[in-house]
Amino acid sequence: MSPSAGLSQTVVAMREARASEAPPARAAAAHAATPGPAAAVDPGTAHAAPRAAEPATPAAPVRSAFLPLLLGLLALVAVLGHQAWQLDQDRRQLQAAHDGTAPRIEAATRLRRSLDLLAADTQRLADSGNAPARVLVEELRRRGITINTAATATGTADTATGTATGTAAPAASR
Repeated sequence: MSPSAGLSQTVVAMREARASEAPPARAAAAHAATPGPAAAVDPGTAHAAPRAAEPATPAAPVRSAFLPLLLGLLALVAVLGHQAWQLDQDRRQLQAAHDGTAPRIEAATRLRRSLDLLAADTQRLADSGNAPARVLVEELRRRGITINTAATATGTADTATGTATGTAAPAASR
């Protein structure tokens, strides 16, 4: 038997039960409202007959909102827990990527510091009269690169903060 056949039989049975119980109730109400010889009948027996004919149908159970609210709350907690776990995984991946770039950043900082020192030494040579150093410094100026002559072996203060003053980016694109 398919579920839809069982459902249709249940619906038909419910309709028949309603149809059989509705007319006697209306007739009993109309009968009790009309005065006359039928009024002499004992009211307890007049109502006893329709009640005996009524099928015993249980009252609709009152459902609590506890179960749907509990399921909704559990779903919300599950979603929030999944998001928290996903954010933690993302944070760990970002931390690993950041930790992986630290050696490269240190190497780039050391290279920049050594280039600043080389450029400062070249500028000092040009200032003292060395012709090839003068040509090199003029070529760098023409390309928009400035040389920080105050660069020392420890580097400049700006290099520690991440911006080097020894070699600036070219003013115009090449």
